[in-house]
Amino acid sequence: MAQVSIVRHNPIAIFSNPTEVIVKDDHNQVFRLIEPSGNVGTQYPNDIGSEWFGTIENLNKNLVICGVNWSDVYKTDVLWTTPSGDRDECDRMKDDYNAIYAPMIDAVTGGPLRSNRMARFTHPEGFPDPVALFEVQIKAVAGENVTIGDGVIDYGYWQDHQPSGASVMHTRDGEVINSLGPDLAEETAFVLDEHYLKPFAEAGVDFKKQTVWMEILVAVDDAPGKTWERIDTVRRVFENYFGDDRPAGLIYPVSRIPNLDGIVEPQPRVVSGDVDIRRSGVLEDGFSTWTSIQYGGVTEVMTSAVGGDDAGRQLSTLDARIKAAGGNGLKEDGIFNNAYVVAGEDSAANRAWIQEFNASFSAWYEGTAPSGRTAQFIGGIQQASYPSGISNRAIFAG
Repeated sequence: MAQVSIVRHNPIAIFSNPTEVIVKDDHNQVFRLIEPSGNVGTQYPNDIGSEWFGTIENLNKNLVICGVNWSDVYKTDVLWTTPSGDRDECDRMKDDYNAIYAPMIDAVTGGPLRSNRMARFTHPEGFPDPVALFEVQIKAVAGENVTIGDGVIDYGYWQDHQPSGASVMHTRDGEVINSLGPDLAEETAFVLDEHYLKPFAEAGVDFKKQTVWMEILVAVDDAPGKTWERIDTVRRVFENYFGDDRPAGLIYPVSRIPNLDGIVEPQPRVVSGDVDIRRSGVLEDGFSTWTSIQYGGVTEVMTSAVGGDDAGRQLSTLDARIKAAGGNGLKEDGIFNNAYVVAGEDSAANRAWIQEFNASFSAWYEGTAPSGRTAQFIGGIQQASYPSGISNRAIFAG
């Protein structure tokens, strides 16, 4: 009989860090999922190299607590504070970071880098730590029967496909193509077809039927006035593409994606093998409100970002959705919360808003250890009317 135990290390009012899940499935396989909260490196000087060293140091401590190392990391999210609206300045920051990204991991951790990656310039407001140049979130897995490679976590009897985010960038006749022109619907369909649908089909996986989660970034800093026009265009393509099999997920504006000539960058989670997929049957903001996967007597629930102006009410909605999927609730089964706090041009107002958001968030969790969390300032989430959003991933036996 499957067993799931969640250990929330070092809990404070708004997050635990890290969260560790010990799973024994119906096949008597034991594995652990480790999710540190988002980390920055601001204990060191305010430059890219120093902060990246500090971030690795902080993340490594969280991995060590759980007895794993960097070679067990399968997913990496890099969130850069937007340095300015100037494209060239973003390009320089991206290149400076990428030049030290893998070499410093190798030097500090001594382990091979097997993780996927998705990066973006989030917003000029940055993160709860106002001096952070970036924040990084990682996920790790370890088990005797688990292997990681090429964007796939293979559990033997089922596979968890988590490829890197992809833009329209591709090579044609030896030439690198960064843009297809102004047709955003064409760009979105191209990315979904060429970077995901076709490669998955070659591996015998039905991308449209077996995608359980989708995060979609839409770059807007080159044309801020078109923010929601762009998001609505991408959302329509996504809705038509997946039809009734829409995954849970979220869509939101970012300043820029790493391909500075591209607009859209999706990143899916796809499953294959001996695994069952359930969808809520309810659509909201273009996504299923939740999707669950069941393997070996274990259920994971992914809840789409819930928008609103009160974190407590949003968390209660997530709680209800986890229960609808068969779980005990957010406090009992939650692993990780992603918080999206919408920022405007007034920095003081943005900082006051996140304090209000955090107060409501921590009040909801009072008396319990929260899930892990990453919080970021962004220009919007799901719909133009939402001042914040929260998504969650949960796990339980059953």
